[in-house]
Amino acid sequence: MLGELIAILACLTFVTSSVLFRKTEHEASPAFINVVRTAIGTLTFIIVALIFGILSEIFSLPWGLWVILIVSFIFGQVIGDTSYFSAQKDLGVTITLALAMTFPLFTFILSMAFLNQPFDFRFIISTILVGIGVIIIGKCKIPINNTNSLNSNQEDINETNINIKPKSLIMFKAIFFALIASLGWAIGAVLIDFATNEIDRILDTESLSSIIGNVIRFPFALLILLSFVWREEYLYSKSNSSPKKKRSSQTWIWLILASIIGTSIGAYLYTEAIRLAGASLMSLIAIATPLFSLPLTYFVNHEKISKQGFLGVILTIIGVILILI
Repeated sequence: MLGELIAILACLTFVTSSVLFRKTEHEASPAFINVVRTAIGTLTFIIVALIFGILSEIFSLPWGLWVILIVSFIFGQVIGDTSYFSAQKDLGVTITLALAMTFPLFTFILSMAFLNQPFDFRFIISTILVGIGVIIIGKCKIPINNTNSLNSNQEDINETNINIKPKSLIMFKAIFFALIASLGWAIGAVLIDFATNEIDRILDTESLSSIIGNVIRFPFALLILLSFVWREEYLYSKSNSSPKKKRSSQTWIWLILASIIGTSIGAYLYTEAIRLAGASLMSLIAIATPLFSLPLTYFVNHEKISKQGFLGVILTIIGVILILI
């Protein structure tokens, strides 16, 4: 029961942080958002490890386990989360979550391919429902002037409208990023499940194994993400003669607040939920996050979803549930 409760809390923290990060997208790129949240997460878990006196424990773990933890974060946060924030910028929170939370379907495929999991006929029905849901979502309209545009000045809005890409290209790219996030999260969840339980077995630290795992995972992810942002800034300076505008203090407040909720608290709850409840149960609870996000996105960002989009979300959720029950 404790594992299920922690899993629900982990999902709520992720939804809340996603809604808050949405308010920063007019000034912060997906890679920059991910760098800030990862940097705060790194600092948080190192401080917690020092408080509990377990920082030195990480050096007693086998190097093979270090590699698994680092690879899990590359797939889960570097690839998965960055792709998620890229998709969210065009699709909004609820629809992006619906697409990204199809990761249990990818987990099942990976299990059949590499872990000799038997084929289940429900997989066909699940795939069909998810496919129909994705197609319906793909036909939804994209609001050009979303809430991020309302927070920026008129000059930014005009610049955005001048450089606007065709709707079909924007939608295809956003859906592609959401599904890449789903695949990345699927691989990351399986690796985290194995790694945290191995840490618990080796060190007998129980709930602190999640802290130890994150102390190893976060710094390496931060280095990789910093290289993405550095490249992003370099390319911008090469292609634009005017200096890049500084991010406002309000944007920094939203970034830090969302990072504390979604990363400092959320990442611990996520890894702890996987350790206690397992990756499969965590996946089952996680697919309800699009429904959690509906009221939050409306009240915080005034973000609405069409009836067509809602139907696509529901079909996608039902399709994923079929493969898990």
